[in-house]
Amino acid sequence: MTLRDRVQELLDFQKTNPTVEQLYEEFYDENVVVQENLQPPRVGRALSIERQKQMNANVKEVHDFKIGAVLVDGDRSVIQMRIEITSIDGYHILIEELGLQTWKDGKIIQEQYFYDPINIQGKAKEINDIH
Repeated sequence: MTLRDRVQELLDFQKTNPTVEQLYEEFYDENVVVQENLQPPRVGRALSIERQKQMNANVKEVHDFKIGAVLVDGDRSVIQMRIEITSIDGYHILIEELGLQTWKDGKIIQEQYFYDPINIQGKAKEINDIH
């Protein structure tokens, strides 16, 4: 299986609305390193699962979620995303981001997100600052 095929599996799997745990178990290495912009990285799948669960719990409504360009080069992929939500505390949040993944043996071992955090407000900002 090529990396391009594996990345497509990830995108297709996300369309099935899996739990955070299912997504991370299937596609992320146990010792994955995840970083938001230039913040200190989170190390380990458990930390990333907990942070994502907190973010998901803060979402009142998803208005838009789109995948744009998907690039694959060697052991890396880049996925362009557009996410628009209303948070539980009433903030309208629009994020356009790039996720850069490094893969090994079919799992993501490192992931870094690049986006402008200016639109992240309220409880989402507090959660986003968790490392």
